[in-house]
Amino acid sequence: MTARTAAQHTPAELRYTACDDTTGIVHFQAASASTPGKVNTVSYDTITGATHCDCAAALIGTHSCWHADLAPLAWTQHPAMQEVRWLTDARLAAYGRKLAGMVAIYRARIGRVLPADALNLLAARAEWRERAAGAAPLASFPVAVAVAA
Repeated sequence: MTARTAAQHTPAELRYTACDDTTGIVHFQAASASTPGKVNTVSYDTITGATHCDCAAALIGTHSCWHADLAPLAWTQHPAMQEVRWLTDARLAAYGRKLAGMVAIYRARIGRVLPADALNLLAARAEWRERAAGAAPLASFPVAVAVAA
């Protein structure tokens, strides 16, 4: 970790708020220590590992941002990630395909996905990429789903 203040914080201070299954980005928030009432948001790209934070340190560049330093750890400690860690490769692939199908159906039928499905699909994809470095992620798994109009 590069932030001087990161040692004073833990990943548990970042609370999960949302994710986007199409981009692979998860968002966390933490109350600002420097500005009362402000909430900082940090985004973590589970595919590239890039982070973006809207805290003063990150925006001004005067210090390293502890939010960005701890976001990858907060993601690996998220319950959705903990659940997929214990699946065998075959069960992980089946789980990911099922979620991808559910997400495709909801997106086609109502124009959005259920937040829990998006989160669990993102966790399955992230775990798949971790296990099969260099292999095709779950996002490229074919999904044969008949969508009723």
